[in-house]
Amino acid sequence: MIETIKAYDLVSKRLNDNIRGLKAHPCILDKKEHGYLYPVYEKTMYIAISASDLNIALKYLDVSSATNNGYETNYFARNVAHISYELINHQQKIVGKEISEIVKKNLGDEGLKEIKVCTKELKSVSKDYHQKLNYIRNNLIAHRVDNGSVMSNSMLDIDSSEIWQIGKKVFSVHINLIGAYINLLGTL
Repeated sequence: MIETIKAYDLVSKRLNDNIRGLKAHPCILDKKEHGYLYPVYEKTMYIAISASDLNIALKYLDVSSATNNGYETNYFARNVAHISYELINHQQKIVGKEISEIVKKNLGDEGLKEIKVCTKELKSVSKDYHQKLNYIRNNLIAHRVDNGSVMSNSMLDIDSSEIWQIGKKVFSVHINLIGAYINLLGTL
């Protein structure tokens, strides 16, 4: 378990190191002609922060599950479901019109190829799990149903290992997205 925790912590450290590096873009790219890159840096940071949040939630779901702490396992499963829902439900935040225009203007449609692959993967996760994640988000974590029996029974129905798998898929796509954006930054 210690090695697993260290692996999660290493991923968090690397993501947060990248976030700090990306955050420095206004100081590093201080010439007016570099201003068009700022939205791409901002989007890359958004994706890295989202991946970091999901990684932390996955870590604590994994740890709670391994220590057979059912209450915490359920809590972190609901958090992973919530974060995963938000990340697949708001896919327009991954690219957006402004980023598309910057990339197409400088690299053509081919510049968005890697990102399109990632959004297709997220759409697949959404297709398979949207309803489940939406229910957990709207009734068990972000907004809570006001009937304790309904809430309790619904919480008991959560398969934490399935939620971990869903979260891991979303996380993997976001890691690929970060790579795609870093590649874009290197070519823009």
